[in-house]
Amino acid sequence: CFSVVLECVPAPVAAAATSALQIPTIGIGAGPFCSGQVLVYHDLLGMMQHPHHAKVTPKFCKQFGNVGHVINKALSEYKQEVETRSFPGPSHTPYKIAAADVDGFANALQKMGLDEAANAAAAAAENAEKDGELPENK
Repeated sequence: CFSVVLECVPAPVAAAATSALQIPTIGIGAGPFCSGQVLVYHDLLGMMQHPHHAKVTPKFCKQFGNVGHVINKALSEYKQEVETRSFPGPSHTPYKIAAADVDGFANALQKMGLDEAANAAAAAAENAEKDGELPENK
């Protein structure tokens, strides 16, 4: 054993355990006498917006911020952009491959019997070429 988590333990019990053990104790709702502390970051950042969460947030948790609405908004925007395929766009797809290399790759896939994969690679390259994303052959 390399450490022990003491959860919802009275502080005197945690202090005794920390003193008696030769390994670190990590407290969560066990008072300040442990070797270290841990909290669920959703709780300490106020990330849970559901009304039920207020009823189940542990009594020992201190909320150091209220970023839940900002995080939820960002995650919703991310989901929407992924679903509409506006993300990732060209500026977030920095890794390029020359057209000749795409052809070689597609040919290798076809030789392995992966025709659908070869077609997908070719279609993606064609789309990138239309958008000016593929480097010229050199």
